[in-house]
Amino acid sequence: MRKKQLNPIIKTGVVTTLMLCSVAWSQVDSELVRLVDCPTAGLISKGRYGIDMRLFPNGGVLGQIDAGVLKRISIGISFGGTQIIGDDAISWYPRVEASARYRVIEETQGLPALLFGYETQGFGAHQDNRYQIKSKGLYGAMSKNYMSGLGQFGVHGGVNLTRENGEDGDLSGWLGIDKSINEELMIVGEYDFAINDNEDDSLGSGKGYLNLGAYWSAVPNVSIGFLMKNILRNRDDDSHSEGVNLMTSQEQLAADPDISREISIRYTEVF
Repeated sequence: MRKKQLNPIIKTGVVTTLMLCSVAWSQVDSELVRLVDCPTAGLISKGRYGIDMRLFPNGGVLGQIDAGVLKRISIGISFGGTQIIGDDAISWYPRVEASARYRVIEETQGLPALLFGYETQGFGAHQDNRYQIKSKGLYGAMSKNYMSGLGQFGVHGGVNLTRENGEDGDLSGWLGIDKSINEELMIVGEYDFAINDNEDDSLGSGKGYLNLGAYWSAVPNVSIGFLMKNILRNRDDDSHSEGVNLMTSQEQLAADPDISREISIRYTEVF
C-alpha cells in the first residue's frame, strides 16, 4: 500500500512554524540581571529590551525599562511610587531614576564575568531624601555559573557606594546564588550587608538584608517572581518608641522595614 504524502504547502508550513518556534525560544534573554534587589553581572542582549514591574507593600508599584544598546552596554530608566494600588492619595517617587551597565570581562570557564554599573533606583517607600532600601549607586558585580549533576547554579557578589549617603555612606556589598530547578523554575537568594545603613540615624540595625525569591517562566520572554524580603527583620528597634503612633503611615513604613512579600513581572523582546 502506497504511503500518503504530505501536501508540499502543508509540509513547508510545518517546517517554517517549527523554525519560528525555535527562533522564539532561542531569543529568550536567559541572563539573570538581578537576584532580588541586588544586580548580577548579567546583561540584557544587544537589540533587546526588558520591562520589569515590581508590586510591593503599601500599594507600591515600580516600573523599569532597560535596553541592550551595545554588546556590553545596557541603559535603563525607572519610576514608581506607593499607594498606587489602593484608595489613598498616591505618593509618587520624586524623580525618574536611571541606570547603566558595562560588562568589562565576559565569563569564561575559569573566570567570572565582571560588570560595572550605576543606578539611582532604590526599593520601597521614599522618605527624607532616600529609599527604604537604598539604591546601589556606583557598583561592581561578579557572576560565575556552574553545571553539575544537579543542574545549573550561579554564584554572585558585588560592592557598591550608594548616592543616598545621609549620615552613613560606607562602602557596602552583597553575596547571592541562583539555582535552576528545571527549564521553567529558578530559585535565588541574596544577602545585602547594608553596611551603609546601620548607623544611629539609619533604618537598619546591622543585620543586613536576607532576601529569597523564585522565578517562573511559563512562556518564552515572560517570567514571574515571588519574593520574600528582609527575612532577618533588619530594622531600627528605636523606631518603636512612644511617639511612633504620631508618625504618618509613610513614615512608619520607612522606619519599620519588616518582612515583605512582593511580586515581580519581567518581559523581554527584540526591538
